[in-house]
Amino acid sequence: MDNKDSEAEIHPLKTEDVKPQENHENSVERRIVSKQSSRLSRLSRWRTAAFFISLFLCLIIVFAFSFIIPCPERPVSERTWFRNYDNAAAYQFLAIEDVNEDKVQDVLFAFKASNGSSSFNRSCLDEGLPSPCAFIAAVSGTNGRALWERPAAEEVEWMECGIKQLGGAEAPGCLVVGKPVSLTAVDLRTGERAAE
Repeated sequence: MDNKDSEAEIHPLKTEDVKPQENHENSVERRIVSKQSSRLSRLSRWRTAAFFISLFLCLIIVFAFSFIIPCPERPVSERTWFRNYDNAAAYQFLAIEDVNEDKVQDVLFAFKASNGSSSFNRSCLDEGLPSPCAFIAAVSGTNGRALWERPAAEEVEWMECGIKQLGGAEAPGCLVVGKPVSLTAVDLRTGERAAE
């Protein structure tokens, strides 16, 4: 310790030079470290901003698909439904086809009556047939609502539905063989007569 004191007495400026030099080196190191830390803090701010922007965009997309863009409405299906035709006799024919293109199978059937159901108010006389006559009907598979009905013949001998391009139509149809001899093609979608 005496050596240090004596040297300090001999060279008083030398020890003072060493301390500022050390302080200068420390301050340079601090500046370098502070520049690096400021770069890192800027980088972390950008990363944080990018994270929150992407999170915000994801939430907007989820919100748009959840609430703003509507889902297609599907018809509400009833588990059971009942349809009554007064004073009618059923033929032994039943077909299942998608008549109204709602991706639910609908029911096609034939019955004999003097008038159709109250939904359509069609009679055999409208088609020039004697009363009672055979009607073809299509009802919705979701709720039993009548889609269409039409008088087809005096009697139904045979009937086939789901025939593609029947009578040149794009939609499938039903072919009805009636008695006395008649051949009728019916459009499956509308129930209108396609050809005879």
